Amino acid sequence: MSRRWKALTALLAPVLLLGLLTAVQSPAQASTAQFRGVNWADQRDNFVNGVLYPSGLTASDTYSSAAAVADRVVGQLYSITGANTVRIPINEPTVANYWGTYTGAIDTALTKGNVIFAYWAHTGGRPPNMTAFNQMWDKVVAKYGGNPNAYFEVINEPHGYSTTDLNNMYYGWLNRYSSLPRGRVILDGAGLAQNVPAVGNDSRLNGTLLAVHDYSFFAGYESETQWADHIASYIGNHAARTIATEWGGAMSPGTKNNVYFDAIDYNIPSGSYMSDYVRGVSAKLRSLGMGSVYWPGLRDGDWYSLTSRSGQTLSLTNPSGLQRLRYAWGLGDGGSTEVEIRNIGTGWYVDGLGRTSASTAGQGAGGTSTSQRWIVENTGSYVRFRNVVSGLYLDGLGSSSNGADAGQRAGSSATSQQWTVVTGKSRGNDVRIRNRATGLYLDGMGRASGTPNLGQWGDSNSLNQQWRIVAAG
Repeated sequence: MSRRWKALTALLAPVLLLGLLTAVQSPAQASTAQFRGVNWADQRDNFVNGVLYPSGLTASDTYSSAAAVADRVVGQLYSITGANTVRIPINEPTVANYWGTYTGAIDTALTKGNVIFAYWAHTGGRPPNMTAFNQMWDKVVAKYGGNPNAYFEVINEPHGYSTTDLNNMYYGWLNRYSSLPRGRVILDGAGLAQNVPAVGNDSRLNGTLLAVHDYSFFAGYESETQWADHIASYIGNHAARTIATEWGGAMSPGTKNNVYFDAIDYNIPSGSYMSDYVRGVSAKLRSLGMGSVYWPGLRDGDWYSLTSRSGQTLSLTNPSGLQRLRYAWGLGDGGSTEVEIRNIGTGWYVDGLGRTSASTAGQGAGGTSTSQRWIVENTGSYVRFRNVVSGLYLDGLGSSSNGADAGQRAGSSATSQQWTVVTGKSRGNDVRIRNRATGLYLDGMGRASGTPNLGQWGDSNSLNQQWRIVAAG
């Protein structure tokens, strides 16, 4: 996705085939939940001005060897994740110059499940030459239009078009391939596939599927609820015919914007802003009954990749990430993990101290006591922390003075029990915890002896305000 990163800064500021296919007009889908997908991508990203080679394929492959690679790669992607759909990239040079080889991989993939052909313009968000674009699709549709497992995503992230021009292009494409069932055509929302209603509201395009994309770098939210609302705003009232053909988060350790992230445990609520993104988006996709295609199932060298490759053997990079993907697909329960909250400055843990009545909260060493375990509860854009032993909630107590204690109280709707977990100032997995009522940050106060009280302080660069939320035990 390297080229995508370079483009985002600018983008986020302001031959009929008659007789070849049986004429069928598919109705709009009642749901897209049947699509459980992963992207299979070129190591260079798919924005390539030349032939595309999804990871594992090379220029020296033949039809037979490409088929063998797909048998291994797609087969393992499906067996590891439970997917039934693979999204593969195409462009004009690939179909013109590599087609005899590429079809070996495609034919094999089609025997295993659905294949989404997604066209990638190498730059500018639109085809550089419409004649070559049409010739490419003529060839693809002629070969695979009659295969019920083949789906056709006309263009990935069409940000080079105005809404009017995009919809006119889509309408022309549908008329060119009028015998192709509309229920197997996927139209990306306008822009970076972020505005589904702009396309879905055009009645000329009825009966097609729609596509939405969402990534953590599209916005800067700090709660699961905000991320869920974010992708929902991209979809509008078109969830029944929309597939999220790209969404994904970091699955391996890596660095973003010069901030290092350890591997992320996506079972943990509010473990980092990226955890909130994955958890919030997956929950919304599940609740809407939408299918989705994770970016990427396999892309060599990509820290978002759900699998890594050694030869033709794939291995899972992040079990908790897969659990949330499967949760988005409507499979499993998404996990429910008790957490511990460790201060980076002191190394001590937020502790309920075994108290069962309103009192101050403390810190304790070790991270082994059950009184140091908390349940994170989402409440709109905020979270509450409930102690596993006491049942009391972490409370800012309403004082806005530096050094004020943080306490515990019985559950209520008080804003002093509502906290925002925000990105830390050092490592990507470290967070800061700000009280809604006081505006102060939870602070270890540099205390690391005895059974020190837990404090609050105004915004600072101190490690005492840096916390790591981890799975209990």
